[in-house]
This record gives sequence, structure tokens and C-alpha cells, in this order.
Amino acid sequence: MTIQLEKFVQVRGEDFTVNGEKIVFRGFGLGSWMNLEHFMIGLPGTDTMIKQAFAEVYGEDRSTAFFDRFLLEFVGEKDFAFLKKIGVNHLRIPFNYKYFIDDQNPAVYKKEGFVYLDHIIALCEKYEIYAMLDLHSVPGGQNPDWHCDTNSGLPLFWEYSALRDTVIGLWGHIADYYKDQPWIAAYDIVNEPSMVTNAKVFNEFYERVIAEIRKYDEHHIIFIEGNAFTTDFTMLDPVDDPQVAYEFHFYPFVDEPAVLTPEMDRTRRREIFKEAFDKLVSIREKYKRPLWCGELGLVFEKEQIDFQMTIIEDMLDLCEANDVSWALWTYKDAATMGIVYPREDTPWRQLTEEIKLVWNQHKEQEKGEALVDYMAATYFKPISVEERYPLQFRMRTLMQDITVEQILKPHLQKRSWEEMYELPASFHWEQCEQWDELAAVVEKYTK
Repeated sequence: MTIQLEKFVQVRGEDFTVNGEKIVFRGFGLGSWMNLEHFMIGLPGTDTMIKQAFAEVYGEDRSTAFFDRFLLEFVGEKDFAFLKKIGVNHLRIPFNYKYFIDDQNPAVYKKEGFVYLDHIIALCEKYEIYAMLDLHSVPGGQNPDWHCDTNSGLPLFWEYSALRDTVIGLWGHIADYYKDQPWIAAYDIVNEPSMVTNAKVFNEFYERVIAEIRKYDEHHIIFIEGNAFTTDFTMLDPVDDPQVAYEFHFYPFVDEPAVLTPEMDRTRRREIFKEAFDKLVSIREKYKRPLWCGELGLVFEKEQIDFQMTIIEDMLDLCEANDVSWALWTYKDAATMGIVYPREDTPWRQLTEEIKLVWNQHKEQEKGEALVDYMAATYFKPISVEERYPLQFRMRTLMQDITVEQILKPHLQKRSWEEMYELPASFHWEQCEQWDELAAVVEKYTK
């Protein structure tokens, strides 16, 4: 088969191009689809814990049927028509390695991962929206947080070469399968590495995974992400591959929560954002490659939506002014960060609103930190903020085990299988509403 290279997105200097013409990516991530995130989907636990709870309550076969329906019905034609209407030209598609790899038999690849990815990529091709494949969860966890499906609170992926070997082989397998698909713009190798301490390991992983991909696929762009949830690139050496680009994520309010308050003067907020963004965008000088802000976004609240749109505008203005492609996090979820979300009267929202009465992510984080402080004060000497930071992730994994047993499973047990099997329909376009305010902001940049 002859590949028509002009159809593929390529790196040319510090730009992305298609058939020689520059393209700036503006779009969304498809978060919490092939990698469930508890606060976005409204169910406590990690991806694996949630699915295990379904299996324990309803049985393995029914759990499989439920998530198959969820994956195939989460977005459809009308979602893509909406994305096209507001000018979106790409989707970042996160997925969990477990759709391809059985931990007990890692040498034999599972087929269902391609079933679900192909479903979305076919829609991307039909609507001419590029796909970025994002490996959001790897064996052992590439960071300590729930969104990489870790059950330890430790980034063990960077400790064991055998785990990295598994992912290197998987990317070769994926590249071989998709090597001729031009509507896949790029492979995003691993989402948000963090707490990486060994620069040699970090660089060798990227070198080896790129080499494995290039055995099969010379054309697709490969995105490299930095340390500290892809905000720190000091460890990473430039890579000698013409189709490598770099990705960072931009959540400046993590370090400066006050920027999310209406009381802060907008000029001051913009100064804080610019200082943080300038540090991230400075990597272009180091690597001389195009940049993609693969995640930025907010938790939206009806009472603050107009104010929150000014925050989104301030972040996107920085991307546009600095010639940086961007993807808002996220397209659809259970009314948290998504531009599209099920209505309050849908069965999914009724379940998650019940759960919200007794659990939410912010409480989980606060309690994790408080428990570390309690442990230190009760049994040891007080500990520093630096010591507390990694420990609270480990504490939260214990808490997630408890919340699944004491909150998620009892809420599932109250609903019959017949009721539960209808829940994924809550994400059908007809059952959803959207933030028109955010759509208008996006169109301001895409049109």
C-alpha cells in the first residue's frame, strides 16, 4: 500500500502542517471514556476499582456488557456534528492500557482496544477531525494519582524496566495497526508522568518507544510529555526524530487557587497566568519543535459560568498569542468539566447526585492530607509539606478502596441490573445539554 504522506499531519520546524500548510490544533479531550476518572464520571474509585465493583454486584458478563454499551454510546454522530459546528479540528483520545494488555498474559494483545478506538476514529475520519491517541494509564502507574488507575499511589512504572518494556511493545503494536491512518495525527506516549527521579530512565524510555514505533510507522507525530504532570522538562534531552513534538498541560490554579475567585482583579490573574505559561512555552527554545497544550480547563458551576468563561478566555488567549495548539479538558462527563453533560433528570445524574451527598474528590484530597498529618502527629514528628505531598497520594488509594466498598457498591446494589443497563443512554446527545457559553468562546478562536 502506498502512503499518501501529504494527508498526514507533520512537524515542520516549530509548526504542525498538513500538505505543507500550517495547522493549529484547537479542540477537546475525550476524558473519562476509555479511562474512567472518578470525579468526572461521578463514581468513586479508580477505573479498575469501578469496573470490579460492577462485576462483584452484577457479575462479570453483565459488567462487560455495561461498559461495552457505555463505550460505544458515550459519543455519536450528533456529538461530532456539534464539534464540527463549533470548529473543533482534533480530539485527544485517552485510553487505559488494560484494553490491550492482560496483566497475567502481557505477551498476547487483546482486541477490544481497537474495537473502541476504531469506533471513534471512524467518526473522526467522517467529520474530518484529527485524533490524538493518548495512553492515559500504564502498568504500575506513571504518576501517583487516580487518573492513571494506580492502586498504590506510587509511580511504579518508572521503577521497573519490565513495565516499560510492556508499554514499548504495545506502542509498536498500535503503530503497526494505525500506520496508514492519516486522521490519527499523533501518538501521545504517556499522560502526565510525575515523580520521575531518574533522568537516564526517563530519556531511555522515550528513545526506545520512539524506536519501536518507527519500526512500523515513520510518519505519525509522537508527543513527548514532561515530568511533574507534564510541567517540567528539565530532565528530557532533545530527541533526534523529525516527527517528535512536545506537550504540556496548563492548570495554573493548582499553585494559585486564588485565581479562581471573582475577587481577584482580572489583570492580576492574567499576570499570574502569563508567568506560568511563559515557563512552559520556553521549552520551544530548547527543543525547536511545535507545542501542544494537551489539557486545560475548569470545573464548571452554573452560578459562576460567565466569570469562568473569562478564565477560559485568559488561558486560551495565551495559547493563541504564543502559537500553541490546545485541547480543552474535557468534551463530555457527568457535569463536571465537560462542555456536554447529561441532564439532571437522567438516570446517570440521579445516581451521581446521590453519591455527591457523601463523596467528592475535593473532600478525598483534603482527608488524605489530614490523615497524613494525623499519622505524623500521633506516631511521629510533624512532617514537611514536601514529605506530605507524596504520602497523601498513597493515603488516598486506601480511601478509594473504602469508598468503593462503603459508597459505590451499596449504591449499585440499590439498582436492578435492568435499571443499571440503561444508564449509559444518559450520555446520548438527546439526553444531554451543553454550556453554550463555552461553545461561544471556542468558536471565537476556531472561526
